Amino acid sequence: MKGELSAAHIFVSLMLISSIIATAAYVSSSSLIITELYPNTNTAHDQDEYVAISNQCARSINLEGWSLTDNEGKIIFPQSRIAPGETLYVAKNASAFVEQRCSVTSSPEFEYGTDSDPRVVNMQQAGKAFVLRNSGDEMILQDGRGKVVDTVIYGDSSYKGVGWHGMPMKKPREGMILKRRGNVDTDTADDWVILFRGASYHAPETFSASGRVTAFVSPDCSFAILQQEIATAAASLCINLYEFTSPDLQELVFDALNRGVEVQLILDGSPVGGISDDELCIAAEIQERGGEVRFSDDPFINHAKYVIIDDKKTILMSENWKRTGVPFDNSFGNRGWGILIQDTELARYFKAVFAEDFQRANEYATDAELRGCSVTRKVLQGHYVPIFEPLTVNCDFTVIPVLAPDSALCDDTILGMINSAQECVYVQQFSARRVWGEDVSPYIAAIIAAARRGCEVKVLLDSKYLAGENNNDELVSWLNEQAAKDDLCLEARLADLESLGLAKVHNKGLIVDGEKVLICSLNWNANSVYNREAGVIVENADIAGYYEQVFFHDWDASVGGMQGGGERTDTKMRIVYIALTLVVVYVVFRVVKWYKRV
Repeated sequence: MKGELSAAHIFVSLMLISSIIATAAYVSSSSLIITELYPNTNTAHDQDEYVAISNQCARSINLEGWSLTDNEGKIIFPQSRIAPGETLYVAKNASAFVEQRCSVTSSPEFEYGTDSDPRVVNMQQAGKAFVLRNSGDEMILQDGRGKVVDTVIYGDSSYKGVGWHGMPMKKPREGMILKRRGNVDTDTADDWVILFRGASYHAPETFSASGRVTAFVSPDCSFAILQQEIATAAASLCINLYEFTSPDLQELVFDALNRGVEVQLILDGSPVGGISDDELCIAAEIQERGGEVRFSDDPFINHAKYVIIDDKKTILMSENWKRTGVPFDNSFGNRGWGILIQDTELARYFKAVFAEDFQRANEYATDAELRGCSVTRKVLQGHYVPIFEPLTVNCDFTVIPVLAPDSALCDDTILGMINSAQECVYVQQFSARRVWGEDVSPYIAAIIAAARRGCEVKVLLDSKYLAGENNNDELVSWLNEQAAKDDLCLEARLADLESLGLAKVHNKGLIVDGEKVLICSLNWNANSVYNREAGVIVENADIAGYYEQVFFHDWDASVGGMQGGGERTDTKMRIVYIALTLVVVYVVFRVVKWYKRV
């Protein structure tokens, strides 16, 4: 009996050990994760649709019998292995994948929709055709036993099964790719970001530095700073701009080329109103003089405004290189903020972003008719009185790069900055929308939350462009209504451009607690967070204090400007005043007439 019991124990123990080993093997294999998803492409019939999986294990894994499914169709991997740290791409059409430059990789490892390339291995189809719906779907990676290893859901998917928690990711816009933030895997939407086709994810980093920083503003002193820094460039200028039409900045770049400085320039390929003749002329001349020019063709606009000088200095601005953004004559122009940071590590970070965007952009083929062209020269003048000189400090500071679409909505950048506020939040914006689609803007929600915590919140918005719904004037009215209703220390104003003498407020700035400041190209609307935008959050009291002075100069000058309903409210008040005046005049007239009769 004892012998039989002992044998039974041995048998059970062996079974348990076998089960543990098998379980461990599959736990290990669960380190395979889905890292990219491209369902809503900008080509006909979504031929360049694809999925990518990555191996986080320390060993290679045999994929034979593994599958990808959307709970309708299924594609099964043939005999193949995925090495440690390797990423494999599974494309609907391998040729379309390559033609559309869907990834930095040259070719996918597998295709499933058609046999477009005999060099690429075909996946086996099972059940219905495997298709990723644009409006929403689930993507499930299963091992050889059918066990769920990883799950991703997006859009209108109602999946409630294994491998995902919480709300789906937002539906990607056409031409945008769902990409995992590094190797993080919490089975939630927080693991993911929506990026350009073929783009890499650049995580926000915090740089602790000690060195020279120069704070400056437009129209007061922005041209002087760019003039000084471009003139001293010795090796390279890497320039990324939405628009470049300034003849004065053009001459500075030409001088740099003549000195032998390497110049690379990225411009947006489809700005609002199209590429101007002046910009085409500048691009052609830079190319003729030995520089390299490329035009971005990403699904959304290249709206960044920065330059990296000699791989050690970075200038970031809210302003384009135009007559109003960086004016030669500072009696006229936009209100904008800029900053020069001399730090090699920060320059290296932005250089990596620049290099990737440059590689992805289209090479510029110079039109023969543009050779020898000249930019329209006209110095704009106004009645702005320059007040602010640049502030240069040698100091200790921390800086966090802000990129859209990579990190514009993550908790480590703008939202984290607002959420950290304990005393005050000051916002100056060219364009801010209260509602993004069906939701309240996350930035507006964050400043309201700051006001509810007891922070003083002031919001100053541009007043030049107020047409349409969900615009600056509507937001100002709504914020002031919320403040009155809930007794918040919150006030919003529209800039009084006439009193200020400015063309418009084109800034995209934010100051928190007199310690942190955001200098950026990002407008607070739903489209901007999908553009290529660039900026920095700098933490230093002296630097933040400089921009705070500029903010309050603009704020105080706008005290009598259009509040609440903007021009419409102002017009209504004038009508009321005129009506009351007429009533008073009439009453006085009747009284005088009656008195004379008496």
